[in-house]
Amino acid sequence: MDKNIENLFNNTELAFTNKSNFELRKAYFLFSVLDYPFLTKIGNAFLLLVLKLRLPLKGIIKNTIFNHFCGGETIGDCKETFNSLKKYNINAMPEYSIEAESSVQGFENYKKDSIEIINFLGKQGLPFIAIKCTGLLDIDSLEKISSGEYSYDSMEYTSFKQRLVELCDSAVENNVQVLIDAEETWIQDAIDKVAVELMGIYNKKSTIIFLTHQCYRTGTLSKIKKNMKVSAQKKYYYGIKLVRGAYMEKERKRALQNGYKSPIQPSKERTDNEYNESLKYSIKSIHSASLWVGSHNEESSLYLMNLMQENNLKPQDKRVWFSQLYGMSDNISYALSSLGYNIVKLIPFGPIEKTIPYLIRRANENSSVKGQSNRQFTLIKNEINRRKNLN
Repeated sequence: MDKNIENLFNNTELAFTNKSNFELRKAYFLFSVLDYPFLTKIGNAFLLLVLKLRLPLKGIIKNTIFNHFCGGETIGDCKETFNSLKKYNINAMPEYSIEAESSVQGFENYKKDSIEIINFLGKQGLPFIAIKCTGLLDIDSLEKISSGEYSYDSMEYTSFKQRLVELCDSAVENNVQVLIDAEETWIQDAIDKVAVELMGIYNKKSTIIFLTHQCYRTGTLSKIKKNMKVSAQKKYYYGIKLVRGAYMEKERKRALQNGYKSPIQPSKERTDNEYNESLKYSIKSIHSASLWVGSHNEESSLYLMNLMQENNLKPQDKRVWFSQLYGMSDNISYALSSLGYNIVKLIPFGPIEKTIPYLIRRANENSSVKGQSNRQFTLIKNEINRRKNLN
């Protein structure tokens, strides 16, 4: 890969082209706090306390952390953000920030809300929606299905699958692709099962359904290969969403408590290797698959660009997508977009009272977000200095 492309990730003028000086200074303050884990821990506790006690600080929270990482409180509020990204050929993927549901009414509400979002995406011409299966069936039932305590003929699984079918039917009508999120290992088998079944239905002509694979887990590449073999036999396209993943601390703790071998890779190096090998395999199999990559890692982005180049895939090939969280890694997003690659920004939205706890949980679970705060701080500081020197 050309050295100039690597240097593009350091181009702060491009990375923050859509940010005013005021917005940049706010981001500088935010990431200066995030750069200190101790302050972040205190800040998280303080934010949760403010929300719990309903202290009159909602406006401050909204104008700082919320506005930086979220599109708005409703999907309608997000339109300005969507349009701002569109100017730079960056697609938006709104994500309604909710926790797991536990009642039939809750499952039906999540399904209904998701269909409304899909209809909105169709009208806006936005290509993706992410679906959390814990919004469509309770964790206890998903665990019992995964362990075999409930069969795949059970009412719980049948109802769960039917809700997803309704979502997918709506997605097809609106030309929207569905990313089925990964969850904890003890409920993942039920999710894998339904995702593969739905791919067999909806992915005959193109990739509509994607299944998320977390490379912090052992055996991820083996699972991709196994599922790809099935998809080849049954003649449908396999949708691969690839991430390093979350839940590591929770997974290790549960394995220790319950006396089974941890499903987590023994080191970051092993995770990175699983990730890179999965990228390589997915690109070599792209004639019968699609790949959606979630990463804030610059080396991983360069590696995937190299793989595409080696396999004669053009940057704009719609079978390959790069993605980052809104408010993070803009240096990657805007650089890749400027070169013609397909980019998606995942944009959380929802009431502040629900969204802030969601963001805190996500940051605590996701080591890639933690690791990026220092890099973001440095880039923002460099851009502020660059602008000062222009005056």
